[in-house]
Amino acid sequence: MIELSKSLVMAYPAIFKQEEEGGYFIEFPDLDGVYTGINEDDIPFGLEMASEALGIMLSEFIQNGKKFNDPSPVNAIEHDKNSFVTLVAVDVAKYFEKDKLVKKTLSIPAWVDERGKKLGLNFSALLTKAVLETSE
Repeated sequence: MIELSKSLVMAYPAIFKQEEEGGYFIEFPDLDGVYTGINEDDIPFGLEMASEALGIMLSEFIQNGKKFNDPSPVNAIEHDKNSFVTLVAVDVAKYFEKDKLVKKTLSIPAWVDERGKKLGLNFSALLTKAVLETSE
């Protein structure tokens, strides 16, 4: 299911809690330790910051094999009157360390190689996908 050569868009609900001094504290209740904040009342900027924090943390969770919760429905998130809940989306693939490629030598049957070539498969992407799905 996870293919790093394509987008890996994920969305999680975030609580934007207005601070007394101005700005927002932004947290993801489904993901322990994932939060950020802004010192101003600029919601679009807050969404950018939240998306970046989400991308960094989800990519680290995936790369390190750490389990994390699925997103809850937005309307299931409890919050107080000084806050609101919205979905924050991110393409997590942008946060993986793509520059650090590791060459692997492997052996497969010749007929599988031929079939994969006919299908136009990217064997590296396929192996990456299989490893990530196996670790879920």
